[in-house]
Amino acid sequence: MRRHPLLFAVAVVVVLFLLFRVFGGADARPHNEVQPVEPKDGRTFVVTHVVDGDTVDLSNGETVRLVGIDTPERGECGYDEARAALVDLVEDERITLGASDEDRDRYDRLLRYVDVGRVDAGLQLIKQGLAIARYDSRDGYGRHPREDRYIKADKASRQSACG
Repeated sequence: MRRHPLLFAVAVVVVLFLLFRVFGGADARPHNEVQPVEPKDGRTFVVTHVVDGDTVDLSNGETVRLVGIDTPERGECGYDEARAALVDLVEDERITLGASDEDRDRYDRLLRYVDVGRVDAGLQLIKQGLAIARYDSRDGYGRHPREDRYIKADKASRQSACG
């Protein structure tokens, strides 16, 4: 049986290409490609600090901006209440991050849903009237997966008495 050197060479190239694609190092990826932080195995993270009503720091050094909500900034009416509510929900707790339509914001914060057990922290803040549904398709951003629930809760909630 006669061997075909060209066929053998093509097979070797194909196998090497596939191996490189599967096992290639970081240099094999484009430098701007974003790698998701949360693994598919449902691993959790601990919140070490609540920055404000919609931003938390994690034990792995990442900062997370809760997706789809907006709370008052420092010095604005309702800031203390929103931050305190998020502290009660998540500080020193194990949380699960839920992926959104975008990975990071312009401040390099992760854009994620934050779930404590079965409680969606962002949705909870909206229901308490401490946050509004925002930064969604109505504002020119991408449509995020929980957007409909957030908007529905926002319409039903009584906003805090800031005037």
